[in-house]
Amino acid sequence: MKPNFSDFHSLLTLRFQPTKGQVCADLGESGELAIHDSNSDTYYGLDPVGARIWGLVADWKTVEEVRETLLEEYDVETSQLESDLSHLLEELVTKKLIEPVPPGVKPPKQSERVIESH
Repeated sequence: MKPNFSDFHSLLTLRFQPTKGQVCADLGESGELAIHDSNSDTYYGLDPVGARIWGLVADWKTVEEVRETLLEEYDVETSQLESDLSHLLEELVTKKLIEPVPPGVKPPKQSERVIESH
């Protein structure tokens, strides 16, 4: 299943999950997040908004739930948020840091949702 990132509304019911092999570290008060992809031995960084999106995705939220949460938390136009969110999700999928959750898959147990964090 390949999401159509150019049609944001087709993404609304989708869930994404971090792929196996991701190790995350909160960078403290800055709100930024470092991700080590142990599959490619590559490090990535997310700014505070990207880190918030990563956290919502890891908490098993649909794209619609992520959008609604961010609209409540940030002063941003809906169209801008949808464009930015779609772009970030596409980038994370392309880099194999997250993947779409197939329909019908049950959420993992809370303890399994936590990605190694340091």
